[in-house]
Amino acid sequence: MRPVRLELDGFGSFRQPSTVDFTDADFFALVGPTGSGKSTVVDAIVFALYGSVPRWDDRRAVGWALAPTATRGVVTLSFDVGADRYVVARELRRSAQGRVTVKNARLEHGGAVLAADGEVSGAVEKLLGLSYDHFVRCVILPQGDFARFLHSSPKERQDTLVDLLGIRIYREVATRARAEEAAARQRAEYAAHRL
Repeated sequence: MRPVRLELDGFGSFRQPSTVDFTDADFFALVGPTGSGKSTVVDAIVFALYGSVPRWDDRRAVGWALAPTATRGVVTLSFDVGADRYVVARELRRSAQGRVTVKNARLEHGGAVLAADGEVSGAVEKLLGLSYDHFVRCVILPQGDFARFLHSSPKERQDTLVDLLGIRIYREVATRARAEEAAARQRAEYAAHRL
């Protein structure tokens, strides 16, 4: 997945329409003073794709997405997967009671709607081949995890990488394979003894 263009209006600290154009960027860095919106740009990308943001600590909470004084917000991300361009958008609305909800979510390809509302996140997962958890662990490393990673011991960094990359499962597969091998060896020895 390669981001092409991010449009924010009423999202987080971006109260006014703003655009981040990644079109000609092979690599990019978000730099600026504290509070300038760097993390919000990353949050907007994740929110557009998956409808949540890791630093909120609650996948169902969307209230922090909408700028405090806004009643409506929109996040639109154009991105490429291979040679194909897709657009994902999510609209946020604040009710009279102050409750924020997501409306009119959609994933498009070539102007055709591929998924809408509750189906968007699943369609994005299928398209990218990454669940939300894998995306935020492997593509978007949350700030707290990055700081912890930089200041940790080599053993702790290794453990963090194992968790971030989800490779702990290979240890479990190896353990199960050894157990099955031992059981098969025991059955073979028993069969040989019987013969």
